[in-house]
Amino acid sequence: MKTAQIVYILAASAPFLTALILMAFFNFSSGKALVISYLMAVFSALFLWRMDIDSIASASLYGGLKALDLLLIIGGAILLLNVLRETGLMTVISSVFQRISPDRRVQALIIGYLFGAFIEGAAGYGTPAAIAAPLLVGLGFPPVAACSVALISNSTPVPFAAAGTPMNSVMANLETQLRQSGGTVALMTRQTTMKTVLYLGIAGILVPVMVVVVLVLSCSMHRRLASILEMLPFCVFSGLVFIIPYMLLGWFAGPEFCSIAAGAFGMAAAALAARRQFLTPLYVWTFEESEPASKPASSFRSTRSSQQGLQRAGHLTGQPGLQRTERLTIRKAFLAWLPYMVIGAVLLLTRIPTFGLRKLLSSFAFTIRHVGGNADLDYRFAPLYNPGILPFLATALGTIFACRRKLRRSATDRIFSGTGRQLLKIAVPLVCGMSMVQIMTGSSDNAAGLPGMLTLISLALVHLFGTAFPVLSPALGVFGAFVSGSCTVSGILFGPLQYETALALKLSASSILGLQMAGGAIGNMICIHNVVAVSSTAGVTGKEGAIIRKNLLPCAVYTAAVLLVYVLLS
Repeated sequence: MKTAQIVYILAASAPFLTALILMAFFNFSSGKALVISYLMAVFSALFLWRMDIDSIASASLYGGLKALDLLLIIGGAILLLNVLRETGLMTVISSVFQRISPDRRVQALIIGYLFGAFIEGAAGYGTPAAIAAPLLVGLGFPPVAACSVALISNSTPVPFAAAGTPMNSVMANLETQLRQSGGTVALMTRQTTMKTVLYLGIAGILVPVMVVVVLVLSCSMHRRLASILEMLPFCVFSGLVFIIPYMLLGWFAGPEFCSIAAGAFGMAAAALAARRQFLTPLYVWTFEESEPASKPASSFRSTRSSQQGLQRAGHLTGQPGLQRTERLTIRKAFLAWLPYMVIGAVLLLTRIPTFGLRKLLSSFAFTIRHVGGNADLDYRFAPLYNPGILPFLATALGTIFACRRKLRRSATDRIFSGTGRQLLKIAVPLVCGMSMVQIMTGSSDNAAGLPGMLTLISLALVHLFGTAFPVLSPALGVFGAFVSGSCTVSGILFGPLQYETALALKLSASSILGLQMAGGAIGNMICIHNVVAVSSTAGVTGKEGAIIRKNLLPCAVYTAAVLLVYVLLS
């Protein structure tokens, strides 16, 4: 490889490498790092690839417009979550779990794994772990263990968070490349979704087992092996009741439903099984140091300490809510769950073509043709089909209206100001990341006679790894999520690169993109931003290193299992 080629490859790689190095080793926020990376992409495009400034501006504008779709979804999801917290409905939801089982291992699976999957499907963006961890702490879990459990659990459902936003965003970001290669976003989304649920689903049967292993090894000095082995039947059951609908929905319904519907079904099935003591251990595992690690279920239910542990959960969020589980009624539980029921119902009705609403809602759209004067860039926005508006924003506003008598003006102000602040933090990295990728994608049209930046990087990777490139694919996804804090941003950063490399190696693009999405999901276990957020909500700020160390092995095991599934199915 000639020196000049190496220089251009390094220049093309610089925006990616800069973002990763600044975030991983210099503690830069994703916003600051991606602003710098965007400017580096502009510099390379202008002075090395000799793109005209109008093309750079139009690519940047198009990237910003594509980010708008995503920001609306994130904003709606965050708004709804803040509404539930301020109204106390989230506390009621938390209290429902207290009556299902006294076994801490069972609670960890139902709350961290299954409830977390449901919240991921409905809201996403780090919220499941940030909700599950303090809920587990309120039930008596050691904070560091609660954080590890919540983060390990928050992996399999991640590519389909907030009604499939990560998957849809990454695919939308590939629109130009797909069009250039004769493909479509819709077809690639369907194919990649099928591969992603296959890889994460089959390998994901290990996740409930890893949750229990980490919990027991972290918190128990007695009956460690027995406490793990006796939970294996319920672990497998919990995994199957989520994974089977997760895979079926991914194959036949699309990315919008995989996590939210499978999470709801799995949570209901596991909760019912736990209440009926189906496949649950005879002995109930506890954290109480003064007692044996386990004791008979019948004696546990009558203990005063268990009742006190259940009552503590009323104080999780600091918002009005149930202070004692005795006050929980079916009506309160139903009303608390109603917003998520509405979201699930609306998503089902508007995403399944059979009902006819999908075509109707998507037909109301605004189109900007030739963005920035570029004939290859057309932007289309369908507001009624955007999940951020319908159902998230509509449900959030409806909940505010329904709870208007119990919401003070100050609480309403906190809801909207808090949502605005959270959204602003997310906006900068997403806009810069998507604009950077659009510039790099459009760099194939240049006056220097060079291949596009992404094409050049992919050719270098082909030269280095050859047909062994799939081994690197999920690792790139994990690393991207680790430093950027998001499966979505990881996919935006590396998705185009993975796609170009797959084409160059004549590999299945959907398989490679599926490995990227799987890696981005698994990376959430050790994602810097998520670990910081979860540790702060659980009250263990400063313990982030301990949490990451606990989660490194589960992250590596899951990644290896995904690769094994890919190899066996290829």
